[in-house]
Amino acid sequence: MTFRLSKARSGRLSRGDRASEVRSAAPAAAALRPGLTRRGWGVVAAAGALLGLARLLASVELAGLGAAAGAAVAVALFVVGRAPPTYRGERWLAPSRVGVGAVAEARLRFTNTGSRPTTAMAVATDLIDPALRPPGLTPGGCLVPPLGPGAMAEARYDLPTGRRGAVTVGPLVLSVADPFGLAERRLPMAGPARLAVHPRIHPILALPASSTREARLGTAQPVRAPRGDDFFALREYEVGDDLRRVHWRSTARAGDLMLRQDERRVGEVATVLLDTRGAAHRGDNFERALEVAASVAAALFEDGRRLRFLTTGGFDAELDGARARAPGSHADGRWAAVLEHLAVVTPDAGGPDRLALAIQSIRHRPTGPLAAIVGDTPPAELAALAALAPRLGLVVVARCEPPPGPRAVGGGRRADGGPGAPGPPDAVPGRHMGFVLVPVGPIENFPEAWNEAVRSCGRRDPVRR
Repeated sequence: MTFRLSKARSGRLSRGDRASEVRSAAPAAAALRPGLTRRGWGVVAAAGALLGLARLLASVELAGLGAAAGAAVAVALFVVGRAPPTYRGERWLAPSRVGVGAVAEARLRFTNTGSRPTTAMAVATDLIDPALRPPGLTPGGCLVPPLGPGAMAEARYDLPTGRRGAVTVGPLVLSVADPFGLAERRLPMAGPARLAVHPRIHPILALPASSTREARLGTAQPVRAPRGDDFFALREYEVGDDLRRVHWRSTARAGDLMLRQDERRVGEVATVLLDTRGAAHRGDNFERALEVAASVAAALFEDGRRLRFLTTGGFDAELDGARARAPGSHADGRWAAVLEHLAVVTPDAGGPDRLALAIQSIRHRPTGPLAAIVGDTPPAELAALAALAPRLGLVVVARCEPPPGPRAVGGGRRADGGPGAPGPPDAVPGRHMGFVLVPVGPIENFPEAWNEAVRSCGRRDPVRR
């Protein structure tokens, strides 16, 4: 790390980037008590050895050397103990959330708040997990140069973002030592801060609403819903539907219960469903699914849409992209919660019932289109998702293809006809208009495949592969 000296200046850090700060003006008493360094303890041991040898050998010279070494340690403790703790330290992360592989850095700032220059040597240490520590940050930290009254020293270093997860930075500690490094006093400057490394977000088109005209033109149109403002179409009755919506004339004509489906012009909420079951993912499937889910949700949020982010593991959050731009809105905090969840989520041990519960929850709240991100899902579960299309108007399933080879968990069929891999499109039962299946192979090909599927929604392909 390199420091840049500057005069003290006032200013505020951007919201969300300011780390927790502990001013050194009133730290804990135990933290301010001076102590010996390893070098200091070595000098004490040498002084004791010299005094012992001087007594055995009756040597005045050795006694003088031992006494001088002991006196040096005592003077070092006195100097460090009397040095006024006039440092103020700050640290903030820029940014505090970042995608895998993006640039993030920690910025440090030390200010001398006293009326006298600092003369003692100071070493700043900002702890990071050794397994994640970048090459530029050594375990010993960095030197803080002497600062005049009101002077400021700044430093920055890159944070590790090569892997998804949460990186804990800190606490930031300043060690003030004597010129010979015999004694030191540790001053807490800033508490721990957390960097959330979420999955990469690819630039893709936002999920269209349920109207075919919007899918073709890319403009906001009404969403089909059980209850709304204007009549849209008729559809067959499904278990759980409100019987008050039955269209009796059409029921008598068709011989089956038919329900009136309206257009809702306000209140559309797109749903993003992520399958986090470990049995549905193997190899790098789970990480690819996370990148797809983050990209789909980000496209909706940045487009100013309302969305519901749901996982089979039980995470459920609803946010409004339009309100996030309003001053004082909490929608941005909800989006941050989604990204932080994606940064730390791991495959769970859920079974088929977890996906069934998520589908049931969506069926009870049919407010807009659905984007489901799944792994090696058997045809029966794909059929359950496809069955939502008449109710929601549009269901897009991004299916992360498993790597070649036999499946580790049952379900579907292998290419050789045994249990393992999914069958061809015809093996997906219950085709429905408005259901689009997007296979996701290598992640670098996902944006093109997704955008093509979104553009083709207006063509009403029953199943697209």
